Amino acid sequence: MAKVLSIDDSRAVHAYLRDCFSKSNVDLGHALSAQEGLDLLMTAHTAGETGTKYDLIFLDLEMPGMSGPEVLVKIRQAGIVVPVIMVTSKNTTQDIAEVLAKGAQEYVMKPFTEDILGSSWNLGEKTIAFS
Repeated sequence: MAKVLSIDDSRAVHAYLRDCFSKSNVDLGHALSAQEGLDLLMTAHTAGETGTKYDLIFLDLEMPGMSGPEVLVKIRQAGIVVPVIMVTSKNTTQDIAEVLAKGAQEYVMKPFTEDILGSSWNLGEKTIAFS
């Protein structure tokens, strides 16, 4: 079973992702703040084999307290190598270039739909499918 973490201050985004993954073999975790998401990731990373390692992260660009790019830098500095899909309503070239340079694999505009996210994400050993 693939494990996906959504870090977003919007409950609507969490609900939509839950619907997208409802028919798939995905364990979807939620964090409503950047710090909560970072804590979940750090705990999983330091817990070794007994921890919940994530296979994919959906990360909001703009959140109170700490931005998505700041979280992304902390994730990479901790040695956590997990694909990150940045989700946001901002679409400037500068925003996109910044998050890609900091290690995001993809940049998806809000509001997004299941077909925009794609039918599946191939993550090496695991494939995450939406249906």
